[in-house]
Amino acid sequence: MEWAAGRIDLWCTFLGEVDDSLLPRYRAMLCAKEIERMERLHFARDRRRDLITRALVRTVLSRYGSLSPREWRFSADAHGRPRISNPPAGFELDFNLSHSAEMVVLAVCDRAIGVDVEHIAREAGIDRLDRYFSAAERADLLALAPPQRRRRFFELWTLKESYLKARGVGLRLPLDAFAFEFAGERGLRLSFEPPIEDSPRRWRLGQLTPRPDYLVSVCAERCEGPCPITVREAVPLAWERVRQVSFSRSSDAGPGAAPGP
Repeated sequence: MEWAAGRIDLWCTFLGEVDDSLLPRYRAMLCAKEIERMERLHFARDRRRDLITRALVRTVLSRYGSLSPREWRFSADAHGRPRISNPPAGFELDFNLSHSAEMVVLAVCDRAIGVDVEHIAREAGIDRLDRYFSAAERADLLALAPPQRRRRFFELWTLKESYLKARGVGLRLPLDAFAFEFAGERGLRLSFEPPIEDSPRRWRLGQLTPRPDYLVSVCAERCEGPCPITVREAVPLAWERVRQVSFSRSSDAGPGAAPGP
């Protein structure tokens, strides 16, 4: 697949749409260590999700790189994030994964990227807001009526997760030291407090709803020029289709937006 600089590709797989007849073919892609780690998972549903996720990563990466799905090798960095340990010559793409309920999402970009998905039909943990959010975020959240409060919780949480994953540091940054403000109907603003040393202009943020009960947030380093996003739903080795889904909120929309994506 030809790569256009600056773009973001999202690949979404819904576990219930994967026919179990494909699972042996997925397993054949994995290395011995991956199979061993998968088989240590206690529940069958977790083993199945892990297998499908690994197959998605391998088949998608082979769309961009010159290796076959079974040839990719991975290792974890110091923060536990998976990295490609045998990238083919000239391969400079970053990827990130997230899953929630029945959905797995894989983000691919030529810059640092983080993605997070949440199944927003479930209950939100709004009884522990002081652990997750800044004072301003908590105040804005609690000012909403309960039906809107749950969605806003997930909007904030997925944004925070996507930023942390793009930074590649997991939960090692204090969650109340960076905050998101919702500007108008479609805008987003990011701000930082000590000890975080970063600039909001470094990042492009966006949110989208690929299906009604799922919310996805994406955080990617900015680039020069446009930054198009393509969303695909796929079942590895079976089918794929492009979905016409655009950002419902973005740091490049609304008043006070940073110039350019």
